[in-house]
Amino acid sequence: MAVAAVLATVAAPSFQYWLQTQQVNQELEKLEGALREAQREAMRRNQACHVTIPTGSQPTITGNPAACLPTGPRQLENVTLRRSNTMGTVHFGFQGRSGADGVAVISLNQVPSLQRCLQISPGLGLMRTGVYAESDTSGTNPENCRER
Repeated sequence: MAVAAVLATVAAPSFQYWLQTQQVNQELEKLEGALREAQREAMRRNQACHVTIPTGSQPTITGNPAACLPTGPRQLENVTLRRSNTMGTVHFGFQGRSGADGVAVISLNQVPSLQRCLQISPGLGLMRTGVYAESDTSGTNPENCRER
Protein backbone atom coordinates (compact mmCIF):
# COMPACT_ATOMS: atom_id res chain seq x y z
CA MET A 1 0.00 0.00 0.00
CA ALA A 2 2.81 2.39 0.87
CA VAL A 3 4.50 1.83 -2.50
CA ALA A 4 1.22 2.46 -4.31
CA ALA A 5 0.67 5.66 -2.33
CA VAL A 6 4.16 6.92 -3.19
CA LEU A 7 3.68 6.12 -6.88
CA ALA A 8 0.31 7.88 -6.92
CA THR A 9 1.83 10.95 -5.26
CA VAL A 10 4.63 11.07 -7.83
CA ALA A 11 2.38 10.40 -10.85
CA ALA A 12 -0.50 12.76 -9.96
CA PRO A 13 1.13 16.03 -11.14
CA SER A 14 2.18 14.48 -14.45
CA PHE A 15 -1.29 13.07 -15.00
CA GLN A 16 -2.88 16.44 -14.16
CA TYR A 17 -0.61 18.22 -16.67
CA TRP A 18 -1.43 15.60 -19.30
CA LEU A 19 -5.16 16.17 -18.77
CA GLN A 20 -4.71 19.94 -19.07
CA THR A 21 -2.67 19.53 -22.24
CA GLN A 22 -5.37 17.34 -23.75
CA GLN A 23 -8.01 19.93 -22.87
CA VAL A 24 -6.21 22.84 -24.56
CA ASN A 25 -5.44 20.63 -27.60
CA GLN A 26 -9.12 19.73 -27.88
CA GLU A 27 -10.17 23.39 -27.87
CA LEU A 28 -7.56 24.18 -30.54
CA GLU A 29 -9.02 21.37 -32.65
CA LYS A 30 -12.46 22.99 -32.33
CA LEU A 31 -11.10 26.27 -33.71
CA GLU A 32 -9.20 24.57 -36.52
CA GLY A 33 -12.22 22.40 -37.31
CA ALA A 34 -14.50 25.42 -37.62
CA LEU A 35 -12.09 27.16 -40.00
CA ARG A 36 -11.59 24.06 -42.15
CA GLU A 37 -15.34 23.39 -42.22
CA ALA A 38 -16.05 26.95 -43.40
CA GLN A 39 -13.32 26.68 -46.02
CA ARG A 40 -14.82 23.42 -47.37
CA GLU A 41 -18.34 24.85 -47.33
CA ALA A 42 -17.20 27.94 -49.26
CA MET A 43 -15.86 25.67 -52.01
CA ARG A 44 -18.80 23.27 -51.89
CA ARG A 45 -21.44 26.04 -52.03
CA ASN A 46 -19.44 28.20 -54.42
CA GLN A 47 -19.93 31.22 -52.15
CA ALA A 48 -17.96 33.23 -49.63
CA CYS A 49 -17.94 32.13 -46.00
CA HIS A 50 -16.88 34.25 -43.04
CA VAL A 51 -15.81 32.96 -39.63
CA THR A 52 -15.84 35.32 -36.65
CA ILE A 53 -13.20 34.62 -34.02
CA PRO A 54 -13.85 36.67 -30.86
CA THR A 55 -11.24 37.18 -28.18
CA GLY A 56 -11.57 36.59 -24.46
CA SER A 57 -12.61 33.80 -22.18
CA GLN A 58 -14.83 31.00 -23.53
CA PRO A 59 -15.43 32.56 -26.98
CA THR A 60 -17.95 31.24 -29.49
CA ILE A 61 -16.75 30.81 -33.09
CA THR A 62 -19.54 31.60 -35.57
CA GLY A 63 -20.02 31.46 -39.32
CA ASN A 64 -21.75 33.88 -41.69
CA PRO A 65 -23.93 32.80 -43.32
CA ALA A 66 -24.79 30.20 -40.71
CA ALA A 67 -24.67 27.47 -43.39
CA CYS A 68 -20.89 27.94 -43.48
CA LEU A 69 -20.71 25.99 -40.22
CA PRO A 70 -23.33 23.27 -40.81
CA THR A 71 -22.43 21.57 -37.52
CA GLY A 72 -23.04 24.85 -35.69
CA PRO A 73 -21.00 27.43 -33.78
CA ARG A 74 -18.10 26.28 -31.62
CA GLN A 75 -17.98 27.23 -27.93
CA LEU A 76 -14.43 27.07 -26.60
CA GLU A 77 -14.52 26.05 -22.93
CA ASN A 78 -12.11 26.79 -20.06
CA VAL A 79 -9.74 28.69 -22.35
CA THR A 80 -8.93 32.26 -23.32
CA LEU A 81 -8.39 33.18 -26.95
CA ARG A 82 -6.13 35.93 -28.31
CA ARG A 83 -5.64 36.65 -31.97
CA SER A 84 -4.00 38.98 -34.43
CA ASN A 85 -6.24 41.88 -35.47
CA THR A 86 -6.33 40.47 -39.00
CA MET A 87 -8.05 37.31 -37.73
CA GLY A 88 -11.16 38.94 -36.28
CA THR A 89 -13.16 37.65 -39.23
CA VAL A 90 -11.60 35.12 -41.57
CA HIS A 91 -13.04 35.27 -45.09
CA PHE A 92 -12.94 32.26 -47.39
CA GLY A 93 -13.76 32.86 -51.05
CA PHE A 94 -15.58 30.39 -53.26
CA GLN A 95 -12.24 28.72 -54.07
CA GLY A 96 -11.42 28.27 -50.37
CA ARG A 97 -8.78 30.98 -50.47
CA SER A 98 -8.37 33.45 -47.66
CA GLY A 99 -6.93 36.94 -47.44
CA ALA A 100 -6.49 36.56 -43.70
CA ASP A 101 -3.19 35.93 -42.08
CA GLY A 102 -2.16 35.89 -38.48
CA VAL A 103 -2.10 33.89 -35.31
CA ALA A 104 -4.73 32.78 -32.82
CA VAL A 105 -3.50 31.67 -29.39
CA ILE A 106 -5.53 29.53 -27.01
CA SER A 107 -4.45 29.34 -23.37
CA LEU A 108 -5.91 27.25 -20.59
CA ASN A 109 -7.61 29.42 -17.94
CA GLN A 110 -6.12 27.46 -15.02
CA VAL A 111 -2.59 27.46 -16.54
CA PRO A 112 -2.15 30.57 -18.73
CA SER A 113 1.32 29.48 -19.83
CA LEU A 114 -0.12 26.29 -21.38
CA GLN A 115 -0.80 27.66 -24.87
CA ARG A 116 -1.46 26.37 -28.35
CA CYS A 117 -1.59 28.39 -31.56
CA LEU A 118 -3.06 28.33 -35.03
CA GLN A 119 -1.53 30.23 -37.94
CA ILE A 120 -3.27 30.96 -41.19
CA SER A 121 -1.49 32.17 -44.28
CA PRO A 122 -2.96 34.48 -46.92
CA GLY A 123 -3.71 33.26 -50.40
CA LEU A 124 -4.47 29.57 -50.22
CA GLY A 125 -5.70 29.76 -46.63
CA LEU A 126 -3.24 27.14 -45.39
CA MET A 127 -3.39 26.49 -41.65
CA ARG A 128 -0.99 24.96 -39.18
CA THR A 129 -1.13 24.45 -35.45
CA GLY A 130 1.62 24.49 -32.88
CA VAL A 131 2.77 25.14 -29.35
CA TYR A 132 2.95 28.80 -28.38
CA ALA A 133 5.89 30.01 -26.26
CA GLU A 134 5.18 29.81 -22.51
CA SER A 135 7.05 33.07 -21.92
CA ASP A 136 4.62 35.14 -24.07
CA THR A 137 1.26 35.10 -22.30
CA SER A 138 -0.15 38.26 -23.88
CA GLY A 139 1.10 38.45 -27.48
CA THR A 140 0.42 36.87 -30.85
CA ASN A 141 3.89 36.83 -32.41
CA PRO A 142 4.01 34.32 -35.31
CA GLU A 143 7.62 33.48 -34.40
CA ASN A 144 6.45 32.16 -31.02
CA CYS A 145 4.19 29.56 -32.67
CA ARG A 146 6.29 26.44 -33.07
CA GLU A 147 5.23 23.15 -34.58
CA ARG A 148 4.21 20.41 -32.16
